[in-house]
Amino acid sequence: MINIAIADDHQLFREGLSFILSSNNKYKILFEAENGQDLLQKIGVMGQPDVILMDLKMPIMDGIEATEKVKALYPEVKIIVLTMHHEENVILHLLDLGANGYLLKNSSSQEVAGAIEQVMKKDYYFTEYITSVMIKGIRKQVKPATIPSDDFQLTKREMEVLTLICSELTNSEIAVQLHISDRTVESHRKSLLEKLNAKNTAGLVIKAMKANVIEF
Repeated sequence: MINIAIADDHQLFREGLSFILSSNNKYKILFEAENGQDLLQKIGVMGQPDVILMDLKMPIMDGIEATEKVKALYPEVKIIVLTMHHEENVILHLLDLGANGYLLKNSSSQEVAGAIEQVMKKDYYFTEYITSVMIKGIRKQVKPATIPSDDFQLTKREMEVLTLICSELTNSEIAVQLHISDRTVESHRKSLLEKLNAKNTAGLVIKAMKANVIEF
């Protein structure tokens, strides 16, 4: 079962989303929070959720600050931003802070459920729109022909693992393709996170795009 927390200052939205998700026996709504401060307090009392569905515009502590604090205190918690705001700089900043996914509030309930499943399985979820925003933003920031192995001192195997991560393969799928164990893949993933100074798999993908490990 996946434990979920919902942080949003609109009670009707929280209750509606909670009702929809709790109708699926794979999900348990651990708690709801009306702002980032309330979220952090409830994590301290009720325990860590697996996934937080995080609004951005909230009083007292907004979703950006809450994302930064949650990731600093509980880095293993997955955060999916669920908002009406789609400004390019905000999306890139949140992904840089460690958010695992970004959805607009006009998404269907099926897409929200799919995003939850994907961040639990692959650590990140990007819609086509968010991917296009990332590519557009990164193209503005970087020069072509950056050589990642020189910049980050990646081994040949780490480059192979990173390329497959960017192709959205899971640890098990990478292990099969490279004929190595799941544990070895996870070891390479941790090394990549450290070398590229990324907070999660989403961060690895962004760094790989900036370094031209993958074409965009």
